[in-house]
Parts: sequence; C-alpha cells; structure tokens
Amino acid sequence: MALAMHYRQRRRGAAAVETAMVLLPMLMLLFGIFEYGRFLLDRNLLNNAAREGCRYALANNNTDPAVATTVQTIVNTVMGNQKNAFTNFTVTVSGTHNGTSTPVAQLAPGDQITVTVSGTYQLLNIIPLVPVKPAFTMSSSVTMICEGGT
Repeated sequence: MALAMHYRQRRRGAAAVETAMVLLPMLMLLFGIFEYGRFLLDRNLLNNAAREGCRYALANNNTDPAVATTVQTIVNTVMGNQKNAFTNFTVTVSGTHNGTSTPVAQLAPGDQITVTVSGTYQLLNIIPLVPVKPAFTMSSSVTMICEGGT
C-alpha cells in the first residue's frame, strides 16, 4: 500500500513536468500567432490610411490650399490609436507632372499624386526566451492619377 502511494506522488510530479514541457511551446506558438495577427492588422491599417489620404488629395488638390495638412489629419484619423504602435510617424504628399516634382495644387489631369505613410514599428516581446527583431521601418505608398485639375 505504501509503495503504491509513493508511486502516485512521484507520478503526479512527472505529470506536472510533462505539462510544463508541452504548455510552454504551445503558449509561445499561440502568442506568436497573436503577434503576427497584430502586425498584419497594423500593416493593413497603414495601407488603408495611405489610400484614404490619397483619395482626399486626389479629389481636393485644387480646392484645398492646405491639402498636405488635411491629408495628414485624415491619415491620423484613419490610424486612430494604432498610430501609437509606430514611432517617427510621417505622412508625405507629393505630385508629379511629366516626371518632375510639382506642388499638389498645380497638378493637371493625368498627373500623379502620391501619399506615403511610414513609421518605425516595434514588435511586442510577449514570447518568453525568444529574441524580438529590432524595430524596423514600415511604409505604405499609394499613387493615383489626377482626373481633374488646372
């Protein structure tokens, strides 16, 4: 009887060790999936913000004298609180006429408007014992063709 009790206590400890050995990699995989999903969410949001900013610049390049400032406000609105996931967040609006850089307010039909949104992105370190890649620059650039203009 004493031998059977001793065996059960020893086995209980082995089960705890086995559970820990299986649970740690499973949690690391689960948190890795969560982090990758967050990365894809932020990347998609950055693309959408650049697209919305470019749409505004395209529609209002001749009517809004401060189109670059308004585009930056629109991009910040689309990004919402996720903008805090980036450092050095920048929005640039540029125009091209016959291959040369032109102010956006002076673009003609057929010219290109480009909105570039970029920032330094840092992955969260939520997976224990796994080093995280250092911060890297993530950017999205959208170019559209003017259909109206001066």
